[in-house]
Amino acid sequence: MTENESTTDYEELQEKLLSIKEQEGLIGYILRSSKTASIDLKDPAKIIDYALLSSAVFDESQKLATVLDMEEIESIIVEGEEIKLLSMKINGYNLSVFMEKAVDHKQIFDSLT
Repeated sequence: MTENESTTDYEELQEKLLSIKEQEGLIGYILRSSKTASIDLKDPAKIIDYALLSSAVFDESQKLATVLDMEEIESIIVEGEEIKLLSMKINGYNLSVFMEKAVDHKQIFDSLT
């Protein structure tokens, strides 16, 4: 993949994120590559908490994939009492989307893939 292709993939993903950003119940997202990160959360005071959760989910899902002799895990849902997290890999980027528990994560997933 060339640098221009990578930039185009990133821009397209950013456009998709902007289109869902204002959806009711969406808390925000963290988009990471090996070189950059883009964070858009409604509560900036919790950036570190959400970033730690996002990173831990990606790390542990990869360990789980290794233990289960699976290829890379493409997406995972983590649900708490009030919020849930959709973590996914898209075109080499790690994306974590935080939302209220009632939000349809399948709809979010479909709009981003």
